[in-house]
Amino acid sequence: MILQSFSWQHFILATLVLGIIWYVGIWLYYRRKGKSPRDAENSSISLPHRWQQQVDELNPSDALIGQPTLEPGVQLVEAADFSFADKSNTDKIADKSHQLGLVPDVLQEIKAICAILEKKDGNKEDFFAMFEMVKVKYPQIINYSATSELNQFIREHVPFHLSAEELEGLWN
Repeated sequence: MILQSFSWQHFILATLVLGIIWYVGIWLYYRRKGKSPRDAENSSISLPHRWQQQVDELNPSDALIGQPTLEPGVQLVEAADFSFADKSNTDKIADKSHQLGLVPDVLQEIKAICAILEKKDGNKEDFFAMFEMVKVKYPQIINYSATSELNQFIREHVPFHLSAEELEGLWN
């Protein structure tokens, strides 16, 4: 009810008067202290810089958490120790096949053969016939140095016993 008697002009006039009183009061407060509000912001003491003598320099080894560890298989090398393979040198079939993953491919084929033999109750003759397809598909594996590892894998995964002579005969 009382507010209905005020108009917008009265409201604006009251706001201006109270605003002026507020800013005059702040100005008098800082003037009595001897500083203006702008001077109070600029007069703070600056922090010492790293080129000044009061600053301690922290070493990365002094970190609170410690040194970060690299992910497994990642290592730091010098720029002189890092290089790419020479494209013109294609004579090394074993190295190239190792880079492309010849052994994992052959292991995957052997796993597939073992799974088929287990499902269909295969025997040694079936295994030897299927392994001939692997030798045709991957002829480089015969000259590869990891045949002993492959023999161990075959011995562990086939559902029957293979002698050492039979395993060596696989690669001939």
